[in-house]
Amino acid sequence: MKKIAKKIFLIALCQIVLLNAEAQTQKQDPVAITILDHMSSIIGDLTACSFTVNSASDKPDRDLGMITHHDISNVYFSGPDRFLVNTNGAKGHRGYWYNGSQVYYYNYEENNYVALEAPDNNIETIDTIHKRYGIEFPAADFFYPTFTDDLMENFGNINFAGLTMVAEKNCFHIVANNKEMILQIWVSNDATFLPVKMEIIYTNQINAPHYEATFSNWMINPDLPESMFVFFPPPNAKLIAIVPKY
Repeated sequence: MKKIAKKIFLIALCQIVLLNAEAQTQKQDPVAITILDHMSSIIGDLTACSFTVNSASDKPDRDLGMITHHDISNVYFSGPDRFLVNTNGAKGHRGYWYNGSQVYYYNYEENNYVALEAPDNNIETIDTIHKRYGIEFPAADFFYPTFTDDLMENFGNINFAGLTMVAEKNCFHIVANNKEMILQIWVSNDATFLPVKMEIIYTNQINAPHYEATFSNWMINPDLPESMFVFFPPPNAKLIAIVPKY
């Protein structure tokens, strides 16, 4: 009985030591948090914006293994309840229009479209459409007002890795990690403090797939006409339905 009790005590002691060691190695650098907070604050204060996203993501292929897919998206936001996303890439040419009450998805190659009821603001709409239909919107995370808090909740380590050049811009380099992934964010070292690049490496998966997105052509508070966010079905376009995941 004493041997068993001693063994249990040693296991518990080892667990405490490991937990303490993990806690000591975790670090949320206040410099990194300040940079992210400032970036998020500037984005949150925008009344409108537009930008281009070049993205690359690894996807498993049964015959070829892990291969990389590329997309380019032109994104436009206006106020709290208008957006337009035009994407061309691995899944073809497609567009998304949100007018404050509905999201329209249009497939250019198939000439068909979907009309989806949506909440009354950009953030809830992006979140709802993603959860219900699995539709992903480029760079959406940066527009969440809780962006920094979400990172702090999900990543034990958030560090400022110094200044570096990305896409011909001097950038603040932020590195965060947890048991599942490594997240890197590059923020422009200028008055705008806007995202320049993001990269995710999934360390908990085979072959460590990754996702990266580079942002360019930022326009701050442009005058975007209301008609941009109104979808007009092209001639002979077919209205179809998609089944939600729940």
